[in-house]
Amino acid sequence: MLAQQRTRWGGIADGHFRPGGYFRVGRHNGVFWMVDPDGGRFLSKGVNTVRFDQDQIQNSERIPYAEACRRKYGGPDGWRHAAAARLASWGFNTLGSWSDEAVAGAGPTPLAVTPNLDLGMSFAWARKEHFPDVFDPEFERHVERRARELCAARREDRNVIGWFTDNEMRWGADWRGPEDMHALFLNLPAASAGHRAAIAADREGFTALAAERYFALTSAAIKAADPNHLVLGCRFALLPSPDVIETAGRYADVVSFNCYDFDPVGAIEAYGAAGKPCVIGEFSFRSADSGLPNTNGAGPKVVTQGERAGCFRRYIGAALRKPTVVGYHWFEHADQPAEGRFDGENSNFGTVTIDDEIYEELTRAMTAVNAEAEQVHAGGTV
Repeated sequence: MLAQQRTRWGGIADGHFRPGGYFRVGRHNGVFWMVDPDGGRFLSKGVNTVRFDQDQIQNSERIPYAEACRRKYGGPDGWRHAAAARLASWGFNTLGSWSDEAVAGAGPTPLAVTPNLDLGMSFAWARKEHFPDVFDPEFERHVERRARELCAARREDRNVIGWFTDNEMRWGADWRGPEDMHALFLNLPAASAGHRAAIAADREGFTALAAERYFALTSAAIKAADPNHLVLGCRFALLPSPDVIETAGRYADVVSFNCYDFDPVGAIEAYGAAGKPCVIGEFSFRSADSGLPNTNGAGPKVVTQGERAGCFRRYIGAALRKPTVVGYHWFEHADQPAEGRFDGENSNFGTVTIDDEIYEELTRAMTAVNAEAEQVHAGGTV
């Protein structure tokens, strides 16, 4: 196979799309793509949490990964150069959420970035709510203010693909509790706008009502502060009701979701009903031979690193054959500490160990899959 000419961003420079200055979405022969600032056919191939100070051990001051990297590289700057060069050599072109964005310009080629704004949940956390009271008039003012603070100054940044509005919000019953959206809002203080809205609304239609308010306000706030970059959606954790997906598709440029399954096809098809391209914001596989407990953390567990690499090949191979997929972000860059990070997760999610040693079988698979991703996606079928 002849090598394909690529733009500086890693997109395929074949003339199907024209340069536009910023990342956008497009469609060619029925297949969705991102389009990079130079007009390249682009798939966002990313890794989450690329950072020197990843994962402080819970109830301690220690960050074992940072300790190892300080010994190995002398400090953050040396590590950034090494991490950026490795990611590029593995065929990744994007820093996923919660990454140190200084890595983006530290390597041989620029990396795109996809920050998570926590637009809605920053409002909820301040009030100790499970889901933001989107009916409160202050919610609109909050998301407008936060979007201005985080997005406006970066409206001309070429390496920003777009903005995730939030991550893994609670759209109904999940691992955090059995309550549906209507019950969550009924549990708010009686004088709150959300409680009053829940009282007045039909239970069956309430989630769609809240979704309309959430997606309309967050998308408008971002576009007002930064009209140049994409709204990448809220990184759904579990599949919500079809009306929530439909609403997300009306307001976001891209529908994003996290999918910790062996096979993503069912989720991709469900989210594809929105009629918009989609990004897999998180996925991963963990192996028993890593020596880590793997007792706390999402996703499938396998026995060996070879099986882990095979899972990556099959998962992304299946995803790329779906015409709506325009990106996939692996969770995450380095393994978690055996003692558990802030929330107790202690799993083998890394491309490298906590001592910064590369998982060779996994990264070889990533390199091979990333190299042929555009060709596979171009032949995708419905």
